[in-house]
Amino acid sequence: MGNRATIVFDEYKGGANQTALYLHWNGGRSSIEGFLKATRILMDSRGQDESYNRARLTQVIGIYLVGNLSFGLMENAFDPGDNGIYVIDSATLEIIERPDFDGTEDMDYDLNEFTNDVLSYVNAVYEKAGNTPLPTAEEYDAEKAK
Repeated sequence: MGNRATIVFDEYKGGANQTALYLHWNGGRSSIEGFLKATRILMDSRGQDESYNRARLTQVIGIYLVGNLSFGLMENAFDPGDNGIYVIDSATLEIIERPDFDGTEDMDYDLNEFTNDVLSYVNAVYEKAGNTPLPTAEEYDAEKAK
């Protein structure tokens, strides 16, 4: 039981010897899209810094999924069931592939609402470190539309 997914970066190599993020909860597409958007907002000033984007996506998910369960880093990517595998472009932080996924995409959350929820967790850490809070999803979208 769960809402599981695996995230890999840039290409899916069939599992062996490929580092992957495993989520036991919040693995539906609307959650993954929210994690990605929150990370794009966090990383906006760095551009398409692939290694930092991968690290910060991991951090954003870890901050949101508090505790010591339900989120891991694996050496061999696999399809955990439920929501399958997401292949993420490291430069753009966009979903580029859903290998062998033939289920219905879980779109349970409004993208900006979930993104703002994730950002509230990130901003709590951000502000504690003395940083200015990140913009909301709507503020980010408005700035990008200019």
